[in-house]
Amino acid sequence: MKIKPINVLFNILAIITVVAVGFVSFNFFSGAKGYAVVTDSMVPVFSRGDAVFVKETDFETLSEGDIVTVSFQDGSGYFTHRIVSIDYEAGIFRTKGDASDSEDPQSSMVEQIMGKVWYSVPLLGYISIFISSLNLIKISVILAIVVIILITLTTLIQKSKKSGSRGGSNEQI
Repeated sequence: MKIKPINVLFNILAIITVVAVGFVSFNFFSGAKGYAVVTDSMVPVFSRGDAVFVKETDFETLSEGDIVTVSFQDGSGYFTHRIVSIDYEAGIFRTKGDASDSEDPQSSMVEQIMGKVWYSVPLLGYISIFISSLNLIKISVILAIVVIILITLTTLIQKSKKSGSRGGSNEQI
């Protein structure tokens, strides 16, 4: 029995799709939210390109040493650092990246906490980093090119199968 490359490709894409749907469903139903790590401020725990998944947590349950994802005060983005001190009464805390010698320049407030890191997946954040570096037009063009290539390959394979089933002769009488 001959293994057909199109069947192998289809099976690989089907497996990737099933795994991706399962992964997204797991995070959705568990309440986890993912963030891409864009700097090396938490090396060796997390590196650029990793993805961290956080779950909402009550401020009172956090303690020094916990790693949390926090929004910037102006809301322009997020960072994931370790808590180095907490003032529960004032609702503020200080953070520091593991790769840094000093604490972050400003304290953060309880409202800025997106969640406590639950788990991470190395390199998965590169997908988000890549997509966020593109604009909508570039993404649309890339998707259109991929669809055209897939349609062309499918058409060519079907034509070669049809001509092969007719005896392989293209002569006209």
